[in-house]
Amino acid sequence: MRKRNNSVVVAALGLAMMFGASSCSIFRPSSNPEGSGKGLQGWFESGKEDAKVIKDNTVKQEKKIEKKTEKAMAKVDEKLQQIADMPEKGILSGDWAIESVLGKKAVGETAPFIKFVPGENRIYGNNGCNVINGTYQSSYVDRTISFGQLATTMMLCGESNITDAEIGEALGMTVRYTRENGKDSESILKFYDAGGREVMQLMHRDFHFLDGTWAVVSIDGEKVDIKDMKIALDVDEKKLHGNTGCNIINGELETDMDAANSISFSKIGMTRMACPDSGWETRMTMALEEAVTAQKLGDDEIEFIGSNGRQVMLLKRTSPIED
Repeated sequence: MRKRNNSVVVAALGLAMMFGASSCSIFRPSSNPEGSGKGLQGWFESGKEDAKVIKDNTVKQEKKIEKKTEKAMAKVDEKLQQIADMPEKGILSGDWAIESVLGKKAVGETAPFIKFVPGENRIYGNNGCNVINGTYQSSYVDRTISFGQLATTMMLCGESNITDAEIGEALGMTVRYTRENGKDSESILKFYDAGGREVMQLMHRDFHFLDGTWAVVSIDGEKVDIKDMKIALDVDEKKLHGNTGCNIINGELETDMDAANSISFSKIGMTRMACPDSGWETRMTMALEEAVTAQKLGDDEIEFIGSNGRQVMLLKRTSPIED
């Protein structure tokens, strides 16, 4: 009997020492002097203070995200204006599907393409198997062009007889280009080597009509009357920034060279400010996730189309931050 009592005493002492020595106790003393000595009421008041601190910190973080997103939206429009001021705008810009290379039909596991980034003299794309990127120098006057610092990823290709190696070779040989109109209003870009031989032919897939800041006019055909609901799209950076009318929204966009005007949005996230429950915020994010194609309706309007062929969002060009 004594042994059992001793065991109980030892266990109790052990628990007391553990709670006394631990730096991570169940309760934390109140930082409020008025809360000390008041038992559970004191702990309760301290908890309310801690919750307020957490809330204040959350608001600060959301304000930082809001300012960062506004700057990103303004940068999209600034870059768009810089591109518009360049004489080569519309000649060497946007996405170009590689149709043929060194006299062969361009073949890849994925659709080979090149994207020109005016203002940065940079290209990137895919050779049908690996990602390619590099720089270029060109002259609008005599249509000369050269590519440099070309690099690719080193993934193994599952298919044989693709033209990935030929694409790199052709870019290295290119010294001149021409552009002409193809059928159905398509644009054809051709690269030539020093001997005048055509080494590559590309077809224009230009998604840059999406670039800029857009006010949301309607969702699923229903007019949206929310002044601050807008998105900014940057095709080259594959980014989406915006405002739901209450919360800041950011995400990624993808275009598909295999299908004209194909678009998709992913990794959409937003801040969690308390907002009036109008339902528009949810409908906005759902419409973005449902979009599969984008159409240009005019210089200042675009629409997103869902997989059912119906318009899910209508947008009008605007400024990133209202005056």
